[in-house]
Amino acid sequence: MSAVSLPAADEARAAASGAPGVETRAAGVTLVVPVLNTMRYLRDTVPSVLAAARCWGNAEVVYVDHGSTDGSYEFLRSLEPDGVRVIRREGGSIGALRNAGAREGGGAYLAFVDADCLVPEGYLEEAIAALGRTGAAATGCEARAPEGGHWIEAAWDALHFVGRDRFVHYLNSANFFISRAAFDAVGGFREDLATGEDSEIGRRLLEARLPIWECARVSVVHLGNPRSIREFWRRTVWHGLGMFATVGGPRFDRPLAMMAAHLACTLAGVALLFRPGVPLPAALGGALALQLAVPAATVAYRCAKARRVAALAPNLALYWLYYWARLHSLALIASGKGRRYRK
Repeated sequence: MSAVSLPAADEARAAASGAPGVETRAAGVTLVVPVLNTMRYLRDTVPSVLAAARCWGNAEVVYVDHGSTDGSYEFLRSLEPDGVRVIRREGGSIGALRNAGAREGGGAYLAFVDADCLVPEGYLEEAIAALGRTGAAATGCEARAPEGGHWIEAAWDALHFVGRDRFVHYLNSANFFISRAAFDAVGGFREDLATGEDSEIGRRLLEARLPIWECARVSVVHLGNPRSIREFWRRTVWHGLGMFATVGGPRFDRPLAMMAAHLACTLAGVALLFRPGVPLPAALGGALALQLAVPAATVAYRCAKARRVAALAPNLALYWLYYWARLHSLALIASGKGRRYRK
């Protein structure tokens, strides 16, 4: 990835400072949606994307298919008369798909959403307004879980949705709205990363002094959340494959540090179990406390950040699984098998 162009970053900051209006609408928005075998969601999500595009009045809708075999590509092609543009790109990373969609469209603003997300009708209006109010280069929000969903969805959403407008160091690319000037200034998404492209582009935006504003009104509903322990594990392992994307940046990498702390606690617990002279009940209790120390600290941090009390047992269990899944990711990276892993 090349260094950020400073003149381009200056232009992007100037563009971000403008208020929305007639000229903004004339500039247009390109909605980019990567797709891979998501037919089970598309009948619900595509109408919401098209409704948001029509509500704005001048938005392009570009779906980038990654070689779907479940009918997704054919379904989307059938909607081309309704304003859907479909391109197909097999191979490459999710970042490459998003970049391809951005190149296909001509909007001065880019909205990246996932194919399993419901988009509110006023989404683009809210996003443009947020950039105009704050001078930020990018906006979006943590994708919400659907109401009445699985307990895993509900527990994870309760811990991770903050619900307050604020400047942040990155946003999930499932719901990421950015000016094209800022996107081009930092060179788009890194295409060599299997995952973690969202946190990595966030790092480069901040290095270029292009702020990111989380806005609760720029929200989407994510339908494709894990609904079983197996799905949660596999999804977490897959996301963990990009854990080194932002190492070496200016910010402290908290997830990586906490994973290392969990490994250290695990090793300390094993050592305690085999320590001579320690009664077995005390050793077991100490090992269990060490095993849950980092998950408990994480849940406490998340509750404080979200300013709400979440159910302890399910979230403790999920974060215990989360850190072990991240260690699985580390093992895959170390063994060179990460590229072959599929969530």
